Amino acid sequence: MKTLNIDKNKTTALIQLLDDPNTEIYNTVKKEILLLGSQLIPFLQEEFDHSNSDLQKYRLAELLDNFKLEHLKNEIVKWSQNETNNLLKGLFLIAKFGYPNLNENEVITTIQLLTQEIKPLVQNKSNYEIMQAMNTVILDDHKFGGNYKNYKGINNSFINKVIQDKVGNPIMICVLYLLVAQQLNIHLIGINSPKHFILAILNNNPTELSFYNDEPINQIDFFIDPFYQGVFYGNDRFNSILTEINFDLNEKIFLPATNLDIIKRVMKNLIYALHTTGEKKSATDLLKIVDLLS
Repeated sequence: MKTLNIDKNKTTALIQLLDDPNTEIYNTVKKEILLLGSQLIPFLQEEFDHSNSDLQKYRLAELLDNFKLEHLKNEIVKWSQNETNNLLKGLFLIAKFGYPNLNENEVITTIQLLTQEIKPLVQNKSNYEIMQAMNTVILDDHKFGGNYKNYKGINNSFINKVIQDKVGNPIMICVLYLLVAQQLNIHLIGINSPKHFILAILNNNPTELSFYNDEPINQIDFFIDPFYQGVFYGNDRFNSILTEINFDLNEKIFLPATNLDIIKRVMKNLIYALHTTGEKKSATDLLKIVDLLS
């Protein structure tokens, strides 16, 4: 457990009182705990994981929800304003909404391992060979892939669970590729396709990209869909896919995704998953946070 700037004895005593059936006592204790702020999240999560009292667990869950939402709102808004170049940090902020005590090093170590294995395979190679190598290492050797059985599962939106379970929804499998590509200076970008999220690799040595005009879409070599076994296809096939769903091809220039676009889509997937599992309040609260992101 992390070292917190709190009085552990006082906090332990307050948590023990959460088992008291007296509502008045609970309301008083709740106010005191809320005053201590989101620094309590790891401590409360640990207590929740080890509690044998249904009442105490229910109340701990209520407090955790309050703290986690407030923490996510504050941190993700700051990230959106100052740190959008750090995609992994944004993903960790979302993951900590579900798993406050997640092990960041486990995720970082996996990304480093994939990067080390891919690096010697992509030096001085064509884009086609680069993407073949990434598919081989990530999909074949390490067995990452699409979560076809539980496509709408909540854990698909948490990077730590995708790393642990080796399955995810389209955007999270794509994110894994993007995180590795960033380490190797591979010019891979996300494509915010309305059907599902995919990737595109750009022509060699692209100019400094601007996501506020049509530069990225005009520099695409071909598209990659990691969720469906890493299949490649060209611009004509992509246009056909968009036409099939009545997408205006004139709007295609807006599909290349910034890190902020990616984080917003990950959060929207999580919101949808929460809503479909009956956690409608959490879904509504998260939607309000997405609306704050610039």
